[in-house]
Amino acid sequence: MNAYLNENKSNNKKPRNRDFKIIILLTIIISLVISFVTLRPFSKEVVNLSKFADYYTNDETNEDGYMLLTSNYYSKKIVYNIKEKTVEIQDKDKKEAFQMPVKKIYKVVSGDTLSGIAVNQGVALSVLRNNNPDVTSNLKVGQEIVIPSINGIYYKVKKGDSLYKIAYKFRVELSDIKLYNVLETEELSIGQELFLKDPDPDVLNNMNSLFKMPVKYSGITSPFGNRYHPVLKRYILHAGVDLRARYIPVSAARSGVVIFAGYSRGYGRLIKVRHADGYETRYAHLNKIYVKRGARVRIGQVIAQSGMTGRVTGPHLHFEIRKNGRPLNPMKYLER
Repeated sequence: MNAYLNENKSNNKKPRNRDFKIIILLTIIISLVISFVTLRPFSKEVVNLSKFADYYTNDETNEDGYMLLTSNYYSKKIVYNIKEKTVEIQDKDKKEAFQMPVKKIYKVVSGDTLSGIAVNQGVALSVLRNNNPDVTSNLKVGQEIVIPSINGIYYKVKKGDSLYKIAYKFRVELSDIKLYNVLETEELSIGQELFLKDPDPDVLNNMNSLFKMPVKYSGITSPFGNRYHPVLKRYILHAGVDLRARYIPVSAARSGVVIFAGYSRGYGRLIKVRHADGYETRYAHLNKIYVKRGARVRIGQVIAQSGMTGRVTGPHLHFEIRKNGRPLNPMKYLER
């Protein structure tokens, strides 16, 4: 009896195992059919993976120096003329052509100033300074200055940079960075030079060594450096520059945060403003102070009135620029 029951159980298992295998096989076949039908329309989008880029596909470069790039994002064709430095954007029936940026070199002549060169060349002073970070206000005849053919700056990629970070920092369009630099991917290398079109002026004013004259310039009464102090009657370091300023408005030389606004012994009424990149400016011997500690100020904003408080012999503005606590000669960094 037991032998009969065991044989019966064994016979029942075989059909069940067979049915299970058939179900699995049908499931696999159905999945393959669905995948084939679903994915087939996309099979022609990327024909050659070696030529695929996130933004542009390099289609061809002909003998005349034309490079045809097709934007995958905007369905536009972009034609670069490498020889003539021009670009043409083709969008359906529309065509838009414009000049690519070119570096021009200007040689300083007698009587030139940075602000004068900027005006004559049709670029912002902040753009001029950022394209020439090593150039100070003390120009030399024959000195070469880089001027872009269109409004923008040349920027060298630093460690940790990405296209998104650069676009956000300078308030420029990400698509413009790719367009004006003929970028086929978003990969960058340290030291790579990029052209950034129409960067935000406020961002540029807070970079490198650009500082706005804090008062209407009419001369210097005492320069930066070691000097014989007229009150202390001994030689000491004059950590700033004394500007002619007889009870006139004093403005912030650069955007930043007020870290001190009050009275400070020899300085008299004093304002200290902290800026980006370790810079700090000081405005001393003030008659009136219009800002409080912790206030955010913008470049050119009136923050005080000049005067003669503290250790002085007459009304003027003592102005300092410091980098990481070290006094710098303001006249090398001020716009004139």
